[in-house]
Amino acid sequence: MNVKPIPMELLTDSVTLLTPTGSGYSRQELENVRVIRTSVVTDHLVTHTRERSELVVYFDCVNSTPAGTAFEAGQQLLYHGETYCIIEAALFAAESPHHYRITCRKLNGEYIG
Repeated sequence: MNVKPIPMELLTDSVTLLTPTGSGYSRQELENVRVIRTSVVTDHLVTHTRERSELVVYFDCVNSTPAGTAFEAGQQLLYHGETYCIIEAALFAAESPHHYRITCRKLNGEYIG
């Protein structure tokens, strides 16, 4: 079964992939991805809550660049000046790899209240 790539009209975002190295993180710019932001509020105390936004990022194996990029839990994404930790990276494939769905959680969420 051959599946068409995600249309370019939907791949309007870019993010920076941060991969741990022995001396910090390597940076790689990812273009033509789709980013969907969700928001989660987690209670820590009765008087304080912490905003813990999440992202779902779609990386198409044909139209997103650079081609051949692989994702795994523990890597991080930088999006609009905020850092998100990859908690799940799922590869969807038919006859060949089609796209990744990457779920990320914001690091250092701000306290509200």
